[in-house]
This record gives sequence, structure tokens and C-alpha cells, in this order.
Amino acid sequence: MTRVFLGLGANVGNREEHLRTALGMLERACRVVAVSSLYRSVAVVPEGEPPGPDYLNAACEVETDLEPAELLRFVKQVEHDIGRRPAPRWAPRPIDIDILLYGGRVIDTAELRVPHPLLAERNFVLVPLAELAPEAVHPARDRTVGELAEDLDLGGLAHLRGPEWAAGGAQADEAAE
Repeated sequence: MTRVFLGLGANVGNREEHLRTALGMLERACRVVAVSSLYRSVAVVPEGEPPGPDYLNAACEVETDLEPAELLRFVKQVEHDIGRRPAPRWAPRPIDIDILLYGGRVIDTAELRVPHPLLAERNFVLVPLAELAPEAVHPARDRTVGELAEDLDLGGLAHLRGPEWAAGGAQADEAAE
């Protein structure tokens, strides 16, 4: 089994429920070991474009026997099953699942780049990841995730609640904000 970290985001529909659904669906091919707190972040859009809806973000640690390309195909199927369809890069989406770290491997293919190319620059990815694995080493930067997170500007990122969000409950998506 390989230790893998995934980034989760949603900014359309019941965002929190989409994230919980994704976690449940990941269990079909992975063992979800841990889930980060839930965060809200401002959507990243190209300069001059109107802002998109805010994202809810989290990270999770999974263990899997899937090879990287198989895992990518699997998470793309999970995204599709939750309602994501092909759209422009910056378009709002009901779910986004990124492979952040896959063991200690560096993967650079036409389909997949790991570590995620923007991992060290995006607070909405790195902060939840650092919560789960501050000691994990970014293999392309030779620094830990915790060290990288300490250097980030946290503007536009808000902690909503702890990992208990993943267990569900009566709290509606809008109430999370």
C-alpha cells in the first residue's frame, strides 16, 4: 500500500456534501486514513476575470494499491460520478480531486505531475495538507510540507471547522460559512 495525499475542493452546489461523497467514493479503491479540517478559500481566476464562487477545501491521506495512472483515472471517475464535466480550466466545479503527493515519488507525464505543480504556492492546498502531514517532504523542493506552509500568505483562506465535518451531520453547506 502506498501513502498518498489528495486535495479536495468544491465550489458548486452543496459543496460540503460533494466533499463527503468524494471521501466515501474514494473508499472503493483506497483506504481513507485521515481527513483535514474544512477550509473556505477564494476561487482562483485569471486576472481581470470576475470572481468565482468560494471553494470549500480539505485534504485527505489515503492508502492504495493503485499505481499513479490508475489512481488518476479512478479520481477522474469519482469527479464525473459527482457531476464534474469537461469545462474551461477556471470554471466552477462540484468537485476537484488532485493527487498532491504519491509516496515519495516524483511523476512527470503528460497526464500527471506529482507533486502537484502548484502545491507549494496554494494555501488552500498546503495548509490542509500540513495539518495531516507536516513532516512529509516535498520531493522536488527538499523541504517539509510544514516548512512550506509556514512561508505562505494565508489571505483568502478561512478555517471553518475540524475534521469532524467529514462525518456529516445536520450542518448545511451555507451554515459552514
